[in-house]
Amino acid sequence: MSTHDEWSDWAAQWRTQPVVDIERLRRRTLAKRWRMLAMVVFETVTAIGALVQTGWLFAHPGLGLRWKLFATGGTVLVVVMWSITLWLRRGTWRAAGSRVAELLRLDARRARAGIRLAQAQLWGFAALLVGVAVLAWPSLQPSAWMHDEALRRLLLVQIGANAPIVLGGVVFCLWYIRRQRRRLARIAQLTAELGMV
Repeated sequence: MSTHDEWSDWAAQWRTQPVVDIERLRRRTLAKRWRMLAMVVFETVTAIGALVQTGWLFAHPGLGLRWKLFATGGTVLVVVMWSITLWLRRGTWRAAGSRVAELLRLDARRARAGIRLAQAQLWGFAALLVGVAVLAWPSLQPSAWMHDEALRRLLLVQIGANAPIVLGGVVFCLWYIRRQRRRLARIAQLTAELGMV
């Protein structure tokens, strides 16, 4: 094989390499960091709101021990979930370097952390629903709320405020997991094309 043929082969191989816009990748990595920061702020505000709501239940006169236990359990669940979300984000804030390989590894790490976060949220929703059902079961019986106007109002406020949040949260988590799995597949494909496997 002549040197010319080798150079032709290398040139052909070079032309078949995928083009990576490193500046776009850097911008996307930085934008994702800002979105992550905004999400942490949102989760913190939501956790504070949940703590206020459970604190209101705990301090509300006339509520029985069962609802006060619910408020305590809700407070513990909120603190635990908030801590878990911060812990799962560890190592996902900055790239180890500014090269394509480091940025792609960070992108993949963020996608995997996002999947774990969404799964943790789904487990949190499940724990919340089971806890609510167990503690509120006697109050949810028609014989309890049909003749008690204050309990009926309390149940309507709690269901009206929390059902859309939980339902929307579940739908969002399922969508987000699917999206992050597609992102991981794209990153794996690009990594393989670049020979960085």
